[in-house]
Amino acid sequence: MGANQGANQKRRLTLKVSLNGTGDNPFQRYGLHCNPFPQLGRGKEFDPFERRVAQLGGAPIPHDAYQAYIREKLEGFSEEFVELCIARFVPGEYVTFRIVFPE
Repeated sequence: MGANQGANQKRRLTLKVSLNGTGDNPFQRYGLHCNPFPQLGRGKEFDPFERRVAQLGGAPIPHDAYQAYIREKLEGFSEEFVELCIARFVPGEYVTFRIVFPE
């Protein structure tokens, strides 16, 4: 295996998703509503989407209406992604997971 082993592999975009099922916003102590640095993507291309995903890890997600809340925040995202986020939500826990997309 040579130095160019990974040269032929496709680059992958990794998206970190956090779902705040707790009663506290971990960024509130800094005066913020969500993580200000969700991930460093391709700036203008990903920024609006990253901000919407980052909101799910800031202010607590209401337990009694979490499905509607997540659907509202992720309006325009694929149904599969929205359903994955809904399935991963756990009331009372701060859940983080990564999704890897082929680029």
